[in-house]
Amino acid sequence: MSLPGGYTLRSATAADAAVIAAQRGQMFVDMNELTAQGAEEQLDLWADWLRSAIPQGDYRGVLVVHGAHVVGGVGMMLHPKIPSARDRALFSAYVMNMYVVPQHRRRGLAEALMNEMLVQARSQGLHSVKLHAAPMGRAIYERLGFVESTNPELRLSLEQP
Repeated sequence: MSLPGGYTLRSATAADAAVIAAQRGQMFVDMNELTAQGAEEQLDLWADWLRSAIPQGDYRGVLVVHGAHVVGGVGMMLHPKIPSARDRALFSAYVMNMYVVPQHRRRGLAEALMNEMLVQARSQGLHSVKLHAAPMGRAIYERLGFVESTNPELRLSLEQP
């Protein structure tokens, strides 16, 4: 899909694994959730996982390309869920890894990426999409209809100290 300014959206392939991993790392660095070194330490782990997850359909990605360069991307994983009378779908979508290179921001690329992910989720018959919103992207998500969840979440780490 072509966008204004010479940008194009395309589906991610296993060959894009290293680029997606690097964008994921930079996303966490930008959000101050990882240091650059902390992200670097995980790049191979993420890329190896993506190389198998993409062809298996466990991870679906959309990339934005400008010239010969990938300048942004977003991914989605489907999680099994129990159906209900209100939502009979057997899966919910979790959107992740939203990233646009700083020099290409403020051009509608993140919103175009999210719109494409939502098209893909709807085409799968999904009724539920979740994500963790970084402050930088919150306005885009709210404009697209995302709302704060009312479900409290508790977490427990099972790692031994």
